[in-house]
Amino acid sequence: MASSLSPSASSSSRALRFEGRWLLSARADLAMLVVPFALAALAALAGALLWQGEVGSANRLAVWTAQNILGNGTHVILTFVLFAVRPDTLGSAPGQKAQVALGVALTLAVALSLFGLHWVDDRARLLLTSVIFNVFGLHHVLAQFKGFWALHHLRGRQAGDCSPLPLEFRLMRSLTPLTLVLILTRFFFVPESERSASPYLDVGQPALLPFWALGVLLLVWLSYFGLVLRTALKDPNPSGPRVLYLGGVAGAIGLSLVAPQWGNVVLPGMHGLEYYLLSARMLQPRDEAEARRFSGRFSWPLMVLSMLPLFAIGVVSAVGPLVPWLDAAASSWPWRLFAALGIACVLAHYWADALIYRFRVPEVRRVMLRRMGF
Repeated sequence: MASSLSPSASSSSRALRFEGRWLLSARADLAMLVVPFALAALAALAGALLWQGEVGSANRLAVWTAQNILGNGTHVILTFVLFAVRPDTLGSAPGQKAQVALGVALTLAVALSLFGLHWVDDRARLLLTSVIFNVFGLHHVLAQFKGFWALHHLRGRQAGDCSPLPLEFRLMRSLTPLTLVLILTRFFFVPESERSASPYLDVGQPALLPFWALGVLLLVWLSYFGLVLRTALKDPNPSGPRVLYLGGVAGAIGLSLVAPQWGNVVLPGMHGLEYYLLSARMLQPRDEAEARRFSGRFSWPLMVLSMLPLFAIGVVSAVGPLVPWLDAAASSWPWRLFAALGIACVLAHYWADALIYRFRVPEVRRVMLRRMGF
């Protein structure tokens, strides 16, 4: 039977819809995507113009900014601020408090072991820390991307959209494992460039794959995200914010494959900003009793104050080698112990988030969606 819709009407029904479909707000959703890419682009331009084409210094500054200003390295304390201010998030499921406490104890033990390794073999400590943070940190970032993708589905249903195609749900479940393998293979096993013999993350291993293997990784990336975007656009009323978000995630992962040094700006920057904005939303009171306990207008000041110790670690790590007395202080065991506690906070944050965002558990889903304002 011929369709009753004219070609123009059919194409009109597939126009991207934005009203009521922004995840947090139009400004917040766009900032999470635009700011990290803008940071990388401005740093690359500054490297070309101010450092006469030597982009290493500009890249290091951009990576530091993504870690310490955009929040990839400083946001980790916000999980525990959320527990303190909104305790329903910690006890949303039976046994969850004990599980979080166990994780904090285990990650503290790991961090103190790394602290002790400093006196045995400091290079081994640095390399081991690099591997831990890149493997578990990247998994954490990519899992959050999948979570935001799922929240976009929920926002679309609230706006009256049809449920996404089953294929999109299958693709969403593949996002974290597939892209984690792609990025880690690129970082650890493929030469950084055609002229280099070492991978981007050199922890003592040779580049086990030839540089042309990058083409295979990019082909997998293009096939996967091409299918993701095609499927998202096949909805009768495709969500504009969801398509934009998926395009941003695709771009960040693609950049990590093509130019890891700049992907290491955009991926962390997106993750930190997402966590800032989501935490600020979750700290808001949802009833009068919560408002009496903690007013929402203090959310951002509390977040900033809580992140200052981790920000100080980032500042000292960057500035210390340039200032003799600061470098000497940063080499002392009390400061190294303080930095080790920062590492423990990061690892404990990975553990805690894996528990409190288990939306497949009904009690967790109910509490956390309420906190997010859904």
